[in-house]
Amino acid sequence: MNTSEATATHPPPSPSDDQERTVDVAIIGGGISGIGTAIALRAAGLGDVLVLERAAELGGTWRDNTYPGCACDIPSVIYSYPFAPNPDWTRVFAERAEIQEYVLRTAREHGVPSVTSLNTEVLEARWDDQSARWRLRTSTGPVVARVVVLAAGPLHEPVLPDVPGLARFQGTMFHSARWRHDHDLGGERVAVIGTGASAGQFVPRIQRQAASVTVFQRTPPWVMPKLDWRIGRLQRAALRRIPMLQRLARLAVWAGLDAMILVTHHRRLAALVQPVARWNLRRGISDPAMRRAVTPRYTIGCKRVLISNDYYPALAQDNVRLVPHAVREIRERSVVDVTGTEHDVDTIIFGTGFHVTDLPIAERVRGIAGRSLAEVWDGSPRAYKGTTISGFPNAFMLFGPNIGTASAFVMLDAQLTYVVDALRTMRERGWTAVDVRPEAQARDKARVDARLRRSAWNAGGCTSYYLDAKGANASVFPGTMLRMKRVLSQFDAEAYDTRTRAAVAP
Repeated sequence: MNTSEATATHPPPSPSDDQERTVDVAIIGGGISGIGTAIALRAAGLGDVLVLERAAELGGTWRDNTYPGCACDIPSVIYSYPFAPNPDWTRVFAERAEIQEYVLRTAREHGVPSVTSLNTEVLEARWDDQSARWRLRTSTGPVVARVVVLAAGPLHEPVLPDVPGLARFQGTMFHSARWRHDHDLGGERVAVIGTGASAGQFVPRIQRQAASVTVFQRTPPWVMPKLDWRIGRLQRAALRRIPMLQRLARLAVWAGLDAMILVTHHRRLAALVQPVARWNLRRGISDPAMRRAVTPRYTIGCKRVLISNDYYPALAQDNVRLVPHAVREIRERSVVDVTGTEHDVDTIIFGTGFHVTDLPIAERVRGIAGRSLAEVWDGSPRAYKGTTISGFPNAFMLFGPNIGTASAFVMLDAQLTYVVDALRTMRERGWTAVDVRPEAQARDKARVDARLRRSAWNAGGCTSYYLDAKGANASVFPGTMLRMKRVLSQFDAEAYDTRTRAAVAP
């Protein structure tokens, strides 16, 4: 693939130029959500679109996460844009490079680079109530937009643990999402802090290189077997020539994932799945003491489930040591766990996740009365149908609060159906602004909380990134992917306050 073609951009405004650029829709973020939004809005003829991406390339999560072993943990057949099915996935669970290539190719084929300004960071987005416009201050000049779509996503700002001594460490230290490919792990004593989804993928890879790997585990994850295999040329040719085969495969995977979602909605049903995870553990680790250390004491689904065939075998290798404790302190050349034991290391790799419920973009988006999204949320994100927020007119958030589901592409497709219908309705009825009513948002949040109250995510006996600073589930959609499609199938104008003309012309 020609990367330069995939990342060609519309010439951005000069940083020294104060002239405003005016568009109908400004999309903040050029990951899979931002790309999908640009394609959907342009296909619907809903005005001039501009994608603002702070990096030098599109792609988002799959651009940033380049750690060894990075791959999707959702079957590839359902991890793609519905309008751009890919019959050429080479594995059931596609690896990172292949996904990024698919995302860039799709963007290029639909002309997204021509409406993208790369290397453009949004410093602030502020609603101007008088003109009914969003005014964006960016690193390459001001932008004014009738509508703003927040597509920055929750899986791109790494979290580093608040551990004393981070600045003292004299070796090499980095987060998995900022992988140091220039740093050779050969012969190194490596500490891995965190046992989430990323660590589950890169630990088996670095174990083959490093002299030793010490894995610090605060809470063990449940790990399910990964039904993965290579898709051969004949199979891919059949999928290309008979599109119905791919559609049937997609429906089958969809049904299976929705069944798992239904199970997780009921904590006691979720527990019935645990024997499969226990079998996976037994086949990977023979030592009884280590088995006990890596066996979770919470219901499966409460934390993100890992999908792996090689994580447990990697932990059982002679050069890997599992420390079933959190980290207390970091010193110049060592990591000290909460028992006071000191572990000498040369390199520290953090697999400690991302800012999910405390999105950094929330600090930069200001709605009515100038209050930021972070101030309005006050540590507990909420939105109407995961997409609009009261007090932030003409703003639509993708991958917003309580919209998370098995496949990001299914979620995106559902939300874009709603957004496109909203913008089309605004145009047809001559509305200049729509703002979801606070009472509608409150009722929706109450329904969400009620549906999640007895789920494994809420009542499974653990803490996770699904829960916000106040202990509420601010991440998961309260239902199946099929239900999400139905909930977001049509813009419900009755839930919104509307304006038919701006107080002052822009």
